[in-house]
Amino acid sequence: MGDAAGSALREVLAPNAGPLTLDGTRTYVVGRRRVVVIDPGPAARAHLDAVVAAVGDARVTAVAVTHDHPDHAAGAEALAGRLGAPLRAAAAGTLADGDALETDAGALIAVATPGHTPDHVAFHWPAGGAVFVGDLLMGGLDTALVAPPEGNLGEYLASLERVRSLGARVLYPAHGPAFEDADAALDAYVRHRRDREQQVLAALEAGAARPGELVDAVYGPGLAAALRGAAEGAVVAYLEHLAATGQAVREADGRWRRAG
Repeated sequence: MGDAAGSALREVLAPNAGPLTLDGTRTYVVGRRRVVVIDPGPAARAHLDAVVAAVGDARVTAVAVTHDHPDHAAGAEALAGRLGAPLRAAAAGTLADGDALETDAGALIAVATPGHTPDHVAFHWPAGGAVFVGDLLMGGLDTALVAPPEGNLGEYLASLERVRSLGARVLYPAHGPAFEDADAALDAYVRHRRDREQQVLAALEAGAARPGELVDAVYGPGLAAALRGAAEGAVVAYLEHLAATGQAVREADGRWRRAG
């Protein structure tokens, strides 16, 4: 368990480390006596016990999820029941863009940020100069997973810019450590996407025509086997974005080529 911004922000790390979750899911408790819990994480009894212990005798005004993936939301219903708090989630229709979740350390404002998933929501904490960004960014890295059928690269890039417009100092991801320089982190993420897009275009120009071939050309032989599926999904997201912007074409046989 960690502390930041005094006792107004606590985090509890879930025991679900892996290639796509890094060191695990970070559950955040915002506030002191009147709190909101963000991303309860997996339905692991020991983790939920640790979150309840972090809350202590504070009143929980909401249990909120950034998006409906099991490493973020599987434990949400059980935790909300244990804490006697309402569950707020876009996928359930109980959370919408602009909703304010109250804590005694300042309100958390829901910000619709699709791209990783259609229902993805970030939480802006103006009093803390921060945004809880869920899976839009991964701490310690310069990329996060965007892959069909849930992911949409155009929406994802727009969501990064929406987070930038909030003017926060710090970004708290659900996986990995905080980004202490929000603008620098967002710059790095956008730059990575633009660079990777150019790599995909170059691979198409060189004759790679199917997602698997593009993975080989773009990621090279050093790609870990455990990440190949995610990489292929990411390549498809790039291809779909390039098609939407008129830079790539999908043929009837499923092969891709550069437009023009």
